[in-house]
Amino acid sequence: MPRPAAAAVNGRECVAVIADMVQSRELKAQERRATQLTFSTFLKKINTEFRKAVLARFVITLGDECQGILHDATVLPDLLWRFDEFENRQLRVGIGRGVLYTPVGRDAINIDGPALHRARASIERAKKDRLLGGVFEGFGKNHDAVFNGFARLLHHHRSNLSKQQRQVVAYLRSGLNQTQTAEKMGVTKQAVSLYAARAGWEAYSEGEQAFKTALGLLQLTQPGDVHEAARHRA
Repeated sequence: MPRPAAAAVNGRECVAVIADMVQSRELKAQERRATQLTFSTFLKKINTEFRKAVLARFVITLGDECQGILHDATVLPDLLWRFDEFENRQLRVGIGRGVLYTPVGRDAINIDGPALHRARASIERAKKDRLLGGVFEGFGKNHDAVFNGFARLLHHHRSNLSKQQRQVVAYLRSGLNQTQTAEKMGVTKQAVSLYAARAGWEAYSEGEQAFKTALGLLQLTQPGDVHEAARHRA
């Protein structure tokens, strides 16, 4: 059944995500336009890949920035990995949990509420402190600290991978084994094993799974639960 053109989510918690290109204004006009077109194509792929978790699709809002709304927080580690794969520019990512005051259509535009305000505050903190890998706000004081710690450590790990190591890790993350990865890359299984070891694949995988597990323990409330949840957070 097709989704309604607009769905009111007042009282239902969701996760707002804002991504912003780092230092994009330094680009020359022609390069800037090309980068924005590439960014638009990239977001179409993101919306397709994460369609089951997306409440309102990611859209470009300010040329160098995009926003989207999720109803499933457990996909965030995968989403942050994909945002790191945008080659034209590094992306800062702000992530806010909360409710929205406005109806939500197919795309994440003309929306307002605490979820979006917290994602905006997270982006501003990311800019101020030059933080990459995702900045979380609104998940609860202790949860914010845990999620920001995971985000920073995993991004640091990713940023130190060589091109070959990242390719191996990408295939292994997708569920392929080392033999299948070797076939995809046209190398030996031994080479894949060496790349995986040097990439710290097992440690990275364990950390990412722990991140997803922690996010999964924090369920988003439904409309009837909001006042009770607010009372407990007060």
